[in-house]
Amino acid sequence: MTQAKSKASFGLIVLRLLALLGIVLIVYRFANGLGSVTNLSDGYPWGFWIGFDILAGIALAAGGFVMAGTIHIFGGSKYHPLVRPAILTAFLGYLLFIFGLCVDLGRPWNLWIAIISWNHASPMFEVAWCVMLYTSVLALEFLPVIFERYKLTGLHAIWKALVPWIIIGMLSLFTLAMTYSVVWMLIIGGILLFWEIMMKAGLMPRDKQMPILLIMAGIMFSFMHQSSLGSLFLLAPTKLSALWYSPILPLLFLLSAITVAPAMVIFESLASEKALGHKTEFSLLAGLAKAMPYLLSFYLLLRVADLVGRYSVADAFTLSGAAVSWWLEISIGIVIPLLLYLTPESRDSRRGLMWSSVFVIVGLIWHRLNVSVIGIKVQAWETYYPFWAEIFISVGIVSIGICAYRWAMLNLPICEHNSAESS
Repeated sequence: MTQAKSKASFGLIVLRLLALLGIVLIVYRFANGLGSVTNLSDGYPWGFWIGFDILAGIALAAGGFVMAGTIHIFGGSKYHPLVRPAILTAFLGYLLFIFGLCVDLGRPWNLWIAIISWNHASPMFEVAWCVMLYTSVLALEFLPVIFERYKLTGLHAIWKALVPWIIIGMLSLFTLAMTYSVVWMLIIGGILLFWEIMMKAGLMPRDKQMPILLIMAGIMFSFMHQSSLGSLFLLAPTKLSALWYSPILPLLFLLSAITVAPAMVIFESLASEKALGHKTEFSLLAGLAKAMPYLLSFYLLLRVADLVGRYSVADAFTLSGAAVSWWLEISIGIVIPLLLYLTPESRDSRRGLMWSSVFVIVGLIWHRLNVSVIGIKVQAWETYYPFWAEIFISVGIVSIGICAYRWAMLNLPICEHNSAESS
């Protein structure tokens, strides 16, 4: 056995052991309750799982809708080889997010209640619907991979015929749930129906590879719930530190998810190259990297302008843990990768792109933990630190996702699909 294969085998064994440990701890959690594996309490009812598994996990899965929109709507067809890996990552990310949410809530059999209990006063109602529907959209986007792998041409043809109508029904139902108005549901349904008829008649352009309504539904659902997750923290103006509490927090959540998407695609492509030998054309990754300085600069400008506009600059210069964490987030997640992406020696090498992207990803995770855990102020007597089992449950969930990603990349036509789709 070669040294490279030995390292790969050792890494896979470690991943499987971490996944197994996570499963054991999850079973223990359901058998003995939340207090058996966490340091959560009535005074501090949420912590590491919310920030890492849910808020960061959803943002890191944003590559799916960003790449799909870039290629199918904005004409970036040269990036097509990166779409399926991005959709795979997004699909697995959302499935793992739902799994992690079940572990956190503890009563997964009650999740379906959001479908029939329409609480328009809660941001979580809209998030729940968007996540359920977007996960369904990702499943529909991923099905062609299954059809190609098992040569199910008949089912693929049925998929192409039915998907637009499924999306029209999905968006109409979503409109009814959000507005509680039959009139608006009929208006939206009528517009989408007219659009589909026009495309079928050849009077409007139609994407040959993926129904455009499917792509647009995915982008819309993603935009809505990525921003709505930020809206949750607008409900806690007295608990969230002024370094992060902002009336534009929904916009900041959305922009940070869009900003991390190219970095995540670059990271997963380069990691897949090293671990699985799937080579990605470097020019495609370099093309994505060219967008990063613009995204990071705009995001940094908005963060600083927001802090200045709220007269909260002084909070960043206090001797506090929150201020230190804010500076580390900005430095590691924005400033350092911005400089790296602007440096030709870093931008023009695989190693440089990998490290630049890692910094962006770490910064996004740090931001979500700052907003959900570090920046939250509770009673003076209440403290919270993640219990070791909390961390290893999250590590186990991530390990399950990596093992599933590896299996899919090795056994499904995720990378070798260009000729099949262009024919």
